[in-house]
Amino acid sequence: MKQSVLISIVAAAVVLSACTSPGAKTAIGAGAGAAVGAVTGAIIAHNTGGKSSTGAIVGGLAGATAGGLIGNYYDKQAKELAKIATVTKTDKGIEIVLKGEILFETGKSNLSVQAQKTLTDLNRVLKKYPANIIKIEGHTDSTGSVAANNALSVARAKAVYDYALAQGLKTAGLTYAGYGPANPIADNSTEAGRAKNRRVELQISTNKDLIAQYGGGD
Repeated sequence: MKQSVLISIVAAAVVLSACTSPGAKTAIGAGAGAAVGAVTGAIIAHNTGGKSSTGAIVGGLAGATAGGLIGNYYDKQAKELAKIATVTKTDKGIEIVLKGEILFETGKSNLSVQAQKTLTDLNRVLKKYPANIIKIEGHTDSTGSVAANNALSVARAKAVYDYALAQGLKTAGLTYAGYGPANPIADNSTEAGRAKNRRVELQISTNKDLIAQYGGGD
């Protein structure tokens, strides 16, 4: 079979695998997986004396399947999490943003009653997805000293981290960090902007090797 024909088959496999996925993120994951798999397959076949084009097909199909599985994994939990908090799908996975005024009183790191309810609801969903790698990030506005804001952001991130552990959340990875006012998402010269900057984010990626083992969701 000519190489051009084989490449066309790989391309078709990419499209088909992507189209079987329910969301845009899934489609991107499938396509990327197929592309990487195709290249990897070609290299393997070449290095082992086989035909690189045939290797590309095998690798492409395997990559597309893996990519689609990852995309599905993100899509399912993103839909559930969006009912509880502000959720955005990113190139790396999922980002959850929790507003600071809902979580904490001004200048404090004790979780409010509302915060505990929100985190309980989030943890209930996240427990279904043990292949997640979650980094909890604390952020502040620019009011006050940088040193004080850095310490406050770490304390707030740790409060969310400790609550998740107390709730029995088990994932492939769970860490926390504080960034103080270093990463604003709005203008600190306005009250509305400062309110947006006072936040805790959950950055969710995944251990791809565990997705097939654990799956995810009900």
